Amino acid sequence: WIAYHQFCECFLSPLLLMHYGHRDLGKLFMVYPDGIPLEIVKNLLPATSKFNLHVYMHIWMQAKAAKKNANKKEENVFFAKDKFQTLLKGLLEFVSGLDLKKDKSTWDDYYTQTILGDHYLDSKRVLVADFYKKISFKSVLDIGCNDGYFSMLLKDVATNITAVDFDSNCINELYKNCRKNNVRNIVPIVATLNTPTPSIGWNNNERSSLTERLKGDLTLALALVHHLAISANVPVSNIASWLQAMGTYLIIEFVSKEDEKVKELLLNREDIFKDYNLQHFKDCFSLYYNVLLEQKVGNTDRRLFLMQKKG
Repeated sequence: WIAYHQFCECFLSPLLLMHYGHRDLGKLFMVYPDGIPLEIVKNLLPATSKFNLHVYMHIWMQAKAAKKNANKKEENVFFAKDKFQTLLKGLLEFVSGLDLKKDKSTWDDYYTQTILGDHYLDSKRVLVADFYKKISFKSVLDIGCNDGYFSMLLKDVATNITAVDFDSNCINELYKNCRKNNVRNIVPIVATLNTPTPSIGWNNNERSSLTERLKGDLTLALALVHHLAISANVPVSNIASWLQAMGTYLIIEFVSKEDEKVKELLLNREDIFKDYNLQHFKDCFSLYYNVLLEQKVGNTDRRLFLMQKKG
């Protein structure tokens, strides 16, 4: 049954890989957008997984059957209704019981444990709310969203919100939060911004690149620039031009070298970022944006900007 085979390759397989292996194995979809081949899944799963009846039946046996019948003519096989219902019920129960294998990541509990305290977060929340009330927008793009704290802040204001982060733990927490609170206008996406999914398919036109798809009337880039500039070695001027193509308005945070988090990024590497400073940031972004507002975030040296794309 083609639909069953597709379900196992496109849905069940990545769930099992993330359940038994690592949370980022779901990113294999970047290589196999039409479904992860069962033969590959079988070899990536631990051998002990085949002692689970569902895994053995839906992955191991199906992979074996597909390999055996690869060069045979497809035949119509009668499938009784009661067997069909039993299969679907078993799949539903099995999938519902799967949990993500959660390995602790650097960004877990970012807003509660690893930033500058409640005062910083409260101050930034007030500023973001004040900024967005001064502009008109429907769609929001929250890049480097972490657990989606600010996406959730905008859920009753925006029509649709795309929340992007490379950390699958954080995105999974946002997804569960949306499910729990019946939030339907936030789309959580796992993606690495400095290595985005490219345009793929025939003539590279079947599926657009991540960069082409990241669009919104308002873009949030909070506590992001220093990670791109220092961790990923992306020039600030490149970040400015990249963001400018995404939407009309931008709320962006600048974190200076004096900040403890930037010092941590530079702790075990040479500081080659001589032009990473507030003035250079302003000079680069002024080529693409008009600055509408600038405010210091609480009692920190971090600064929040509201910008509008030029032209």
